[in-house]
Amino acid sequence: MHHSSLLPLLYHFIKRTLTTSTAVCLLALLWISAASSTVMAQQVDTQPPTRLALFLDCNFCDENFIRQEMPYLDHVRDREVADVHVLVTREDTGSGGEARTMDLIGLGIFEGLEFTTVFNTTANATEAEERTGFLQTLEAALVPYLMQTPMRDRLRLNIEPSELDAVDQVQITKDPWNYWTIEIYADGSADFESKQRSFDSRYGVYVSRVTEEWKLQLRPFFNYNYDQFEREEGTISSTTRRNGFTSYAVKSISPHWSVGASGDVLTSTFSNVAWRYRFMGAVEWSLYPYREANRRQLTVAYRLGASHITYRDTTIYNKIEERLPQHLLNADYRVVQPWGGIEIGVDASQYLHETSLYSLQFDAEFEIRITKGLSVEIGGSLELIHDQINLPKGSADLEEVLLRRRQLETNYEAGISFGFRYRFGSLLNNVVNTRFSGIGNRDRF
Repeated sequence: MHHSSLLPLLYHFIKRTLTTSTAVCLLALLWISAASSTVMAQQVDTQPPTRLALFLDCNFCDENFIRQEMPYLDHVRDREVADVHVLVTREDTGSGGEARTMDLIGLGIFEGLEFTTVFNTTANATEAEERTGFLQTLEAALVPYLMQTPMRDRLRLNIEPSELDAVDQVQITKDPWNYWTIEIYADGSADFESKQRSFDSRYGVYVSRVTEEWKLQLRPFFNYNYDQFEREEGTISSTTRRNGFTSYAVKSISPHWSVGASGDVLTSTFSNVAWRYRFMGAVEWSLYPYREANRRQLTVAYRLGASHITYRDTTIYNKIEERLPQHLLNADYRVVQPWGGIEIGVDASQYLHETSLYSLQFDAEFEIRITKGLSVEIGGSLELIHDQINLPKGSADLEEVLLRRRQLETNYEAGISFGFRYRFGSLLNNVVNTRFSGIGNRDRF
């Protein structure tokens, strides 16, 4: 029962037992006490946060793009420290697009403030159109929460940066983990038949820290593959392992420059490597500011270092152990626009003790929207290989080739992919029908 509903009852009780003047004084004290307690409760329970903490629960969203485009929020990894939990799910629509449902759940002082909205994408939408539309819908859905924070004074149809733009974009919320994150992963598969069986597993740990100034990562990883075949001649079994440890540290120098270093350890039965230890320094230049990396980027990175390698078997160069200086050059161009997207990369590697040992790789992917309903996708890669110093002596037998237990000699690798999409008919994209969506093809042929 509310304080105001108790006061009349208390007044009649006091009036019967005390004098009128005394009753009025006590009633006034009770009223003041009730009012002050209500104000204090409001101050404690409804104090708005300086910055809205958002937990985006979506495993298919472009979170980097969202974080960069919404710097006025605190993007958190745990809903327990969030002010708003945005749960995003998706379903295919009848015309080939998607219906992405956003359930906004208020937490803390926003408890009970909940909304649901849907963002529809057409089957012909490009990646840029999808993520821009999703961002605009999310920003609009967050307005009721932003209006209860100091952000309301800067809220417009489009969120404008503050006067202290650079300062405002820095997340000021205290982080007990100091931006460190740990991700443990493991997955495996096993297949059994009367004449064959196989087992694959991979597991490892990502330990990362990402801030505006530093990007750090430590990653141990382990991969194990086993195959067994029963034949009249006997049992054939194959085991491959690839384990190692990678690490890097990158320092931001300016909007266009970064420097860093990397170190890794590797052992691989397929590559004839017992142990490889490598350390490299690096520098990277970006034509566009890194802030625009989600929309466009043109970067050139150069790495210089050395490796110490111990081989499992003597190589074709009669080496069982060697130290190799090496440098690498990487150039990457990416652009995402409403008309489609382009990604082109060039990777070059060369050993410095023998300049004829090198590799050069070209990759390109194009997604172009020709006209309404028609889009074309083309991709390809070409690698010139002249640095297979790790190949073991002797020729590989048929069993090693078929079971992929040994890397084979080659001077190039190439691949191409292409396709197109054309859709016409109804443009309505609001209907979601999930009936029989779980039925799959169980034919054996």
